[in-house]
Parts: sequence; C-alpha cells; structure tokens
Amino acid sequence: MPWGGDCSGFDAAVVRGTWDYIEARDEFVAWAETVPRLANPAHVLRWNTDKRYLRELEAAGIPVVPTVWSDAGPVEFPAGEFVVKPAVSAGGRHAARHTSPASGATHVQAIHETGDVAMVQPFLPSVDTTGETGTYVFGGKVSHAIRKGGVLAAGQAPTRAMNQGSIDTVTARPVDPVLAEFAGRVLAAAPGPVVYARVDTVPGPDGEPLLIELEVTEPYLFLSLDPPAADRFARAIADWLGPL
Repeated sequence: MPWGGDCSGFDAAVVRGTWDYIEARDEFVAWAETVPRLANPAHVLRWNTDKRYLRELEAAGIPVVPTVWSDAGPVEFPAGEFVVKPAVSAGGRHAARHTSPASGATHVQAIHETGDVAMVQPFLPSVDTTGETGTYVFGGKVSHAIRKGGVLAAGQAPTRAMNQGSIDTVTARPVDPVLAEFAGRVLAAAPGPVVYARVDTVPGPDGEPLLIELEVTEPYLFLSLDPPAADRFARAIADWLGPL
C-alpha cells in the first residue's frame, strides 16, 4: 500500500518503494510514527531521511566523504570539481556536479530557498573509475553487493527527476571483506534496530573506504543481481517478525 495509508489494522509493516518521500519528508515521518510496528522503525527513518545523520556517524569515527553543510549564506567551495545536493534527497534528485563556484553558488542558493540544507562535497575521481559500492546487510548479516557507476555528469543541471543512471548502470559485485567490516561499523553507530540496509562507499584518495550514504529508508535491493538474496531478505524479515 502507498505510505500515508491507515496501518492500524496491521500487526507489522515493511517500508519499501517510498522514493517520493523527499517531496514531503515531514509528512512521511509523521505517518511512519503512526504505524504500530515498522521495519525499519520510525525513529530510524526520521534520522536517515536527513543526510545530516552523516555528521553523527563521522563524530562516531566513521570516515565520511568530506562535506560542508550550509543552511544560509555563501559557501567556500573546494578546488576542482565538486557536488552540491540537498540534505533531503534520493536518487540524485536536486543534485549536481559543478566545475565552477558560480554555478555552485546558484545551486546552493536554490536549495536554501526551499528551506533545505545544502551539502557541498569534493568530487572524488574514484566515483567514475572504481564506482560506488553498495553493501547490503539483512538482519545483521552481509547479503550481497553492487557497483554503481557515476550518477552525475559534469555540468548537468539539477533536476527533480530520479536519475535513472542510479539504476541502469548497476552491476553485481562480490562482497569485499573490508567493506563488509566497514558496513558493520557503520550500522553499529546507527540508532538501530536496523533490519535491512545498504552501505554506500567509495575509495578515498588513499584507497580507504569513505561513506557516501547509509540507506535504511528505501534502498533498492537489486535482488535480481543475486537471486539468493531474496531468501536472505525474507529470512531477515521473518526473524524480525518472530513466531507467528
């Protein structure tokens, strides 16, 4: 059923394809708080639907892509290419990769005018070469991994549409033990319980993983790339539900 419906008659619910929440984040979270039992729980969704959660994870010792946060006024941009996006976003919507401070400043101002917080990050070349890795964790156990190609092209204007490159350029990737351990550290620092998650990383300049995003609200699972993962996901949900 679409989010926003009456779930009072259900014993439990699992959040899945809610990619439109970014246009009504407060309403989405308020609805989640009315669901009697929800995976992932409402307080986790409230935390995760604003990317300022990355500051908390960084403070907890998780290496994060360097980020400047701005809710008003001018911003000092990093040298070279950089990315600007709002703190409430999904699928590359309202995000863009810039090559000049002038275009970056216009983008930041546009985000401020919506009442959102702007994020400014240096563009990491490894995004286009190695790509992002998404490591999935179901029920506390690493399930499978994917590789995502570059989502943002240089000079592409920000758009309200989901960038299909975030889906169409995805391939299966073997689980990397280093990234599996990293994902465990990230989830240990999150305000659990988390039944399912995707931990997105990219190699930093020194080759060590940096967290791009922890997705526990509506991660696309790409079960078709690893069919046994469907059973692992179902088992995690069954374990969460407990005896029927």
